[in-house]
Amino acid sequence: MPIVLSEPAPKGRGLTILFELEDLARTRFAPAPLPMYELVFTVHSGTWDRLLLPQIRPLAELVRPGRFIPDFFNSARPDFDEAVRQVLDTPSTRVRDQIASMLGTTSPWLRSFAAGTPTSRHDLRSALNTGFRDLLGSNWPETRQAFDAEVRLRSSQAVSRGLGDLLGNLHPSISWTSPALHVELGWDTEISLRGTGMLIVPVLNGLTRPAVSMFAEPQPLLFYPVAAPQPSGASLELALGRTRTLVLRALTSERTTTELAKHVGISLPTASQHATALRTAGFVSTHRNGRSVRHRLTRRGWELLN
Repeated sequence: MPIVLSEPAPKGRGLTILFELEDLARTRFAPAPLPMYELVFTVHSGTWDRLLLPQIRPLAELVRPGRFIPDFFNSARPDFDEAVRQVLDTPSTRVRDQIASMLGTTSPWLRSFAAGTPTSRHDLRSALNTGFRDLLGSNWPETRQAFDAEVRLRSSQAVSRGLGDLLGNLHPSISWTSPALHVELGWDTEISLRGTGMLIVPVLNGLTRPAVSMFAEPQPLLFYPVAAPQPSGASLELALGRTRTLVLRALTSERTTTELAKHVGISLPTASQHATALRTAGFVSTHRNGRSVRHRLTRRGWELLN
């Protein structure tokens, strides 16, 4: 079964996922952002610079706008190189079946890839590496920090309200009525997890609605979109002042005081003063690493930017 994106549906219609007690015990969050999915959902969204198309054309041919994404892109490896190897190691028969059922062999390259030629696999490897580097690489530290903040927030919710409340509030198109999770789809179907549990994957790039991969191994996957931290513009600057807002934005990546000063274009004492004020307000955490002092956003800081 391919990766399926949810879509608006009449109330009560969609995918029903039945949980047993063992499933609840085994349901967990991904340990880190999963780069293969972040890349594939980004390409699928179409919101990327088309000047990049010649470099990632093989990937773009396989990930087209629509409800489905081929399941041979399933890789829950946090390391991108390992995820690429897993995708490229997919048996040719599975690749061929997915292409035939979803895409058709409408181009010479797709026919070559469906046949499993080494050249076509090399082409896809190159497209994956280029796509990750040019579409996600420069912001990957921020993606990781936002992912960690989201998981901390959801973990706190699970402790204070219970797992059912957490599952039912991941996205407006997801709901929980024990013992089932409901995801809006354009058709009705019911699946039992049968003790495998689910891997829940927050996605920071490309995804606007939940998605599922129900036959992924070793357990099904539930993806849901998380708004990447974005500066909230003039209103934030009005509240904090322009320079302090720039400091807050800069600390979406961990920086020393010197790095912060250079990044924002302010003096070292001024950078230290703003970092101290933001730390006092609970928006920034600071720790010492050798001779340097390093700053980064706290969860409250991410929430302020969100």
